[in-house]
Amino acid sequence: MATLAVVLLVFWTALVGAADYYVFGTTARQYFSTHFQKTQCEITVSHVAGHSLIHAGIDVAYSYTVNKKEYRGTRYRYDDEYSSSVGGDVVRRLPLWSKHDVYYDPDNPADSVLAVGVEGADLMLILFSIPVNVVLLILWNLIIGRLREDWQVPLAGGVPIRRQNGRIRVWMGGVSAGAAALYGLGGAAFAATFPVVVASGMAPGLAEMEYVLPAVFAVAAAAFGWTAARNASGKYDLWIDETTLALTLPQTCGRTEPITLAREELAGVCMQRRVSRLSSGSYYSYLPALRRKDPAAPRREMLSPWGWTEQKAAAFSQWLSNQLGLEFKGVEEERAI
Repeated sequence: MATLAVVLLVFWTALVGAADYYVFGTTARQYFSTHFQKTQCEITVSHVAGHSLIHAGIDVAYSYTVNKKEYRGTRYRYDDEYSSSVGGDVVRRLPLWSKHDVYYDPDNPADSVLAVGVEGADLMLILFSIPVNVVLLILWNLIIGRLREDWQVPLAGGVPIRRQNGRIRVWMGGVSAGAAALYGLGGAAFAATFPVVVASGMAPGLAEMEYVLPAVFAVAAAAFGWTAARNASGKYDLWIDETTLALTLPQTCGRTEPITLAREELAGVCMQRRVSRLSSGSYYSYLPALRRKDPAAPRREMLSPWGWTEQKAAAFSQWLSNQLGLEFKGVEEERAI
């Protein structure tokens, strides 16, 4: 199953990569074409072509001379397939045998276009591509993480741990600032596609898209800043006093205030198995937890609101039990609470 998932993901990556290469590549070429040299050409072919991605396309050809050498071109824009330029409108502006400005690369005069610059449709397709690429990155991150765990589980399951002023700080936040920015970018881009399409169809204006794309990236920046500040506060981390082994629990899993437990109040470390029942079957995730001695207190104190793989949860729970000198009590079912 894992091998099939990797093969399918590689295939999808190749498709998305080819689409990205075309969309981003042609948009970049359209942008750099604004620095081309200009001369006059003669239109030798001009008629409406078959339907392109957005609407009727353009079939055009022209001849021009640079340094006494004649060249022929067939490109209105680099992105004719999804340009917002309507074929009929362009043909009326380019009657057969008429003279027209043509723009060519001074380092390669055979490379030419009749229209330069980026338009709204270029930026719209970039907007559409963002959620697809974000999902692709998330899937690769999941697959690579799972394969790494199958090969060799890192110390404490790979949970970030560092020592700070006599205490061990264990990051239990679950979402890094970079991941939050990525999620925010994908979500904002996905949400923005609907009003863009409703307001202007598949051919938005450049000015409109120059507001939409910065707004999408502003959401990603806000998600990054908010999550970074949240994680830096330390409220969502597990803190262990290296001298007394007292634990300050993260303010998650229903805890809204800091809770500090002495090591003597703990009976052991365990893993809670959570069952998610879907139409395709049952899926298990595991959460590290602490067993308390006080019968009047909650039986378990969960340490992460996020379900982990069994390998990661087991490695972290073993590390924590060794760190505290407590018994590791194994896996307990969630319904036992």
